[in-house]
Amino acid sequence: MTRITLFAAAAGAALLAGCSDGATDADGDGEITAGEVAAKADAEMVKPEPGLYKATITMTGVDIPGMPPEMKNHGAGMTTTVEECLTEEDVNKGFEELVTQGQEGECTFEKFDLDGGKMDAVLLCKTPQGESRMTLSGTTTRTSSEYTASTKINFEGMGEGTMNFTAKNERIGDCPAK
Repeated sequence: MTRITLFAAAAGAALLAGCSDGATDADGDGEITAGEVAAKADAEMVKPEPGLYKATITMTGVDIPGMPPEMKNHGAGMTTTVEECLTEEDVNKGFEELVTQGQEGECTFEKFDLDGGKMDAVLLCKTPQGESRMTLSGTTTRTSSEYTASTKINFEGMGEGTMNFTAKNERIGDCPAK
């Protein structure tokens, strides 16, 4: 769950960037990599405003193989809130670092569309714990994003589980002085 929470926070920050049209498989290998998403976003994105952002991630459903029936959706409703400063330097590093921050394993995008502030993406990851497929949809602006995500995880030797969550990211002010 930590990997998912970290990704949600990183993805929320990344989605603040925004770009139009879907990312394409630039090298024709059948996968949309973080680098391909980043290249398209860097060329077309509206950069996020630097500042202090609050990310609120709420689990809305959990189903893990082997979980007793009475524990179905255990953890649903659990909310995690983090604050992170996005500096001008962070914004200027480009989109790829924001997209890949917090991800364990090898990840590629099956789909990545941002058009007019609406976002629709599918992220595939291979991790030591197994393979996952995360669908994300929502809205984004220069200072906020709000989206829902559903992750299907194939736990090696155990089967498929799901985790669903919502995330809201909003600029809450300037970064604190150091």
